[in-house]
Amino acid sequence: MSDRPSFDLAALTERMRSLQGSLAGMNDAVGAAEATGHAGGGLVTAKVNGEGRVTSLRMDPSVIDPDDPQTLEDLVIGAIDAAQSTLRAARAEQVEEFTQGLTGLAAGLREQTARRPKSPPVNPFAGLADGPAHPPQGGPAPR
Repeated sequence: MSDRPSFDLAALTERMRSLQGSLAGMNDAVGAAEATGHAGGGLVTAKVNGEGRVTSLRMDPSVIDPDDPQTLEDLVIGAIDAAQSTLRAARAEQVEEFTQGLTGLAAGLREQTARRPKSPPVNPFAGLADGPAHPPQGGPAPR
């Protein structure tokens, strides 16, 4: 007997169901997520939802200079980029947690497959060398 613990297929199935629930929860969490990004020391603030859409944009009136629109553009882009970067980091963390669960599931499946007893190959033509088991229909009956 091996000193390795036996593999529990029911536990593996339950783990797989748990991971399916985790994936559904992760998708819901990503969709409901919201992140805030700042630029210019907080003079521009952008909120972005889990789909990457800007839901809010606030700017201090002091950054609105009609003679220098480029600075305002840069600050707005910087705030949005910061918020989206925060969302990407949160998604990456969630995906990493989920894939660690998948790695454990895959390892369990490999272990289960390795422990399965090897059966000899089946020869579909075994016994045919002796002729058919029944006489052909319509021929003479044996006496």
